[in-house]
Amino acid sequence: MRLLLAGALFATGGALIKSCDFPSLQRAGLRALIAAITLFALLPDARRRPGRSTWLLALPYFCATCFFVVANTLTTAANTIFLQATAPLWVAMLSPVLLREPPTRRDVLAMVGIMLGMTLFFLAPANASSTAPSPRIGDMFAAASGLGFGVLLLGMRWLSRHGGSDAPVAIAWGNAITAPLAFALMPLVGQTPVLGDRGDWLTITYLGTIQVGLAYVLLLRATPHVSAVTASLLLMIEPALNPVIAFAVHGESPHWLVLLGGTLIVAAVALSSLIKRGTRPTK
Repeated sequence: MRLLLAGALFATGGALIKSCDFPSLQRAGLRALIAAITLFALLPDARRRPGRSTWLLALPYFCATCFFVVANTLTTAANTIFLQATAPLWVAMLSPVLLREPPTRRDVLAMVGIMLGMTLFFLAPANASSTAPSPRIGDMFAAASGLGFGVLLLGMRWLSRHGGSDAPVAIAWGNAITAPLAFALMPLVGQTPVLGDRGDWLTITYLGTIQVGLAYVLLLRATPHVSAVTASLLLMIEPALNPVIAFAVHGESPHWLVLLGGTLIVAAVALSSLIKRGTRPTK
């Protein structure tokens, strides 16, 4: 139940990020700052001084989360979440180089499904709308977010093998580091912070405290009690719900090629996890 609730809270990000009128990097920075405060308040284990491992994960965490916010402001919520869900593709492609772990047949099959899904995204017409003003650029940022998330997973895997993984510290400090990086990039891309109105601040406060902060608290407290495969399958509720919520709030209706591509990506990841669960070591 905690994992399902965490996935449902994550899924509200696509629609609500679009409901805020702050510049995209200001949204990302404020969300990360509020999330960091929430995580430090709710997770005592996160209040330790960050070590080298945390700094190694800072850049991919920034790319995964900040680019996700930027993508949501430029393209549809469906495109953003489905393209971020391609992270397992990058894990399978980079793990032989970074971890010396060659992909299995299961990984190759998942890669094929994910790549087919990504292809359909870029074959779909890139029609601009009020909630997706630059869909093709947004798709690029969403794909970069998936790459960042994949590298983050690889980094956490590498650290776990060397006895240095500490998820609460990494996630809390990842948000704390993301906030100043996002603000520092604003003048480089011509963005200026704005004061915003009450609605903007209520939205960004929800995104930081609930959509990121509370969701990660639920995730971190649930994962020790379930297998990694079960967790990954239950969290598939996020890409399933995200476009539905965006449609309900903003009337976003993704192209049928996007829906087909997203279905292929989610199915490839889910089937890969199911095959892994069904695999038993031989004696």
